[in-house]
Amino acid sequence: MGYIGRQPTGSILTSADIADGSISTAKLADTAVSTAKIADDAISTAKIADSAVTAAKATGINPVSQAVSYRLAGDLSGNQDPVANWEPIDDAMAGRIGTGITESGGHFSFTETGIYQVQFTGVAYDSGSDDVQINAEIFASSDSGGSYDKLAQGMTNLHHAAQHTFSISTIVDITNTSTNRVKFRIDGNNGVINGNSNETFTFASFVRLGNT
Repeated sequence: MGYIGRQPTGSILTSADIADGSISTAKLADTAVSTAKIADDAISTAKIADSAVTAAKATGINPVSQAVSYRLAGDLSGNQDPVANWEPIDDAMAGRIGTGITESGGHFSFTETGIYQVQFTGVAYDSGSDDVQINAEIFASSDSGGSYDKLAQGMTNLHHAAQHTFSISTIVDITNTSTNRVKFRIDGNNGVINGNSNETFTFASFVRLGNT
């Protein structure tokens, strides 16, 4: 049998025998390319169009969607349940992500479910001459504030006009934006918790870490 050009060798066709661009996607059946046929390192980010990655394709990726810090706007004396008079920190370089964490009367609400890290940091001052123990606590409620569970607590001891800093934190699972709340409590005796609307002494921070 005669041939035009080079006689076929009868060897198996390899990728080297196929010119780039000679096979179009129209020639490939939908079921012809499976994940088993694609090497782990065969697809680079340069081969993925920006529009090809959608929210539906990003399951399991939990970027931070909420992060904010509130500061105490004025000094507080004695016991406080809840600690109130909060304001979002609004200094020039203060940052936040989202607007889904709000406060009313010392109770914090959430517009997005998820796992949140909650931190309560403050400056405590003994305004008298006696030794003072100040307790700081974080509470969460699942029934719109009808009842609260204590999730974290810490304490500091002040001696004769001393000034100390305290800090406690916890992880809260917000599963219902209608009924879940967070609050802070201080048992201060004769102590004073420092607050100011122009600079930050006592503050509470919330960061959404991921999905519930």
